Amino acid sequence: MPSEVNEKLQTQLSEPSHVRAAPSHPDPYPYYARLAVQKPLFREEQSGAWVAASAAMVKSVLMNDDCRTRPFYEPVPGSIEGTAMAEIFRYLVRMNDGENHRRDRGAVAASLQGICTGQVVSLAKNMATELTDLIEPKRNAEQLTRFMFSLPAFVIGALLGIPREKIEAVAHWVGDYSAAATAAVTGVPLLDAKLIQTGSHAASQLLVVFRMMLEALDKNSGTLLALQHRKAQQMGNYDANAVIANGIGYMAQGCVACSTVIGNTLLALSRNTAIQAKVDRNPTLLANVVQEVLRCDPTTHSTLRFVSRDTAIAGQKMQQGDTIIVLLAAASRDPTLNPEPNVFDIFRPNRKYLEFSVGSHACPGVEVATLVAEAAIKHLLDIGLDVEGLADHVSYRASAHVRIPIFNC
Repeated sequence: MPSEVNEKLQTQLSEPSHVRAAPSHPDPYPYYARLAVQKPLFREEQSGAWVAASAAMVKSVLMNDDCRTRPFYEPVPGSIEGTAMAEIFRYLVRMNDGENHRRDRGAVAASLQGICTGQVVSLAKNMATELTDLIEPKRNAEQLTRFMFSLPAFVIGALLGIPREKIEAVAHWVGDYSAAATAAVTGVPLLDAKLIQTGSHAASQLLVVFRMMLEALDKNSGTLLALQHRKAQQMGNYDANAVIANGIGYMAQGCVACSTVIGNTLLALSRNTAIQAKVDRNPTLLANVVQEVLRCDPTTHSTLRFVSRDTAIAGQKMQQGDTIIVLLAAASRDPTLNPEPNVFDIFRPNRKYLEFSVGSHACPGVEVATLVAEAAIKHLLDIGLDVEGLADHVSYRASAHVRIPIFNC
């Protein structure tokens, strides 16, 4: 009995202290797997928020129209209201519900579908070659990390039609805006006056650049911004502010998603030499590896929902104003969704994951993100990047909801 008690205590000590500490924990997945089975829906003592952990509960919340992406009383976080950040945030489709969301999301989804996948792959390959000469990702871990974050920014920036000479600055501003906006929503990192100032300056610069792009737009071009402009006009109730904000949103979401998939896939190869050998012999298997990484070690570990009226979810009564932390990463470790969920299996049949959500807020950019990531990883392997030992030199950026690997020497 004492040994069982000690083993249980050791497990608890090695687990994240709470769900929002999990994304930056060295290995949160045993914790997620336990929650998915043992605590499918519970109330967190520390914050008072509900936590949905099982696949069934996560789907129930995400498919429930009473569960909104923002509190009904505060569509824009009060801490950034009145700043330039609010003029981006209030129009983002991922932060809106209702009629405006349906209209603008339709334009976003349709514009992404209008991008040629061959164009994405070709652009990613060319950019990877060019950035390799500039950054030298094989030189050390810091340069690899820089490459990992730079490539998606240049690819997505080019797809949008951002002038080449401005892409690096735009990517920097997107990072500053995103850090402040994320802090306003999640409290991680702590939103202080300096972060608000930096985020507001960045948002102002982004709005200037994207307004100029929209004004000078070749309406018949095949850029992502031009496609979104045309689709928004076709769907009626055209709003230039929404086109601009969601153009910025492509960079904000896409860069993090692509960069993280690149990093986590390199880690998967580092941890499993047998899989790496299979990919070396048959590079087409890299797509399988990326898909299993999206299930096993995803970018987005959780998302928030806010109850808009008194309701019940899967039989549990909830009140208007309740917060729900939706554990997407835990749901993918639910054996009812994926048999033997803790096994990394690149040949897994009927693989299911909720990394890109479900329902009205399902991310329409999944194909672009995976194509860029696959092209980047294939390029790194082709130039002889040695992934051995990478897993011994990784840490994770502090975040309440997203798992972002950083490689260090």
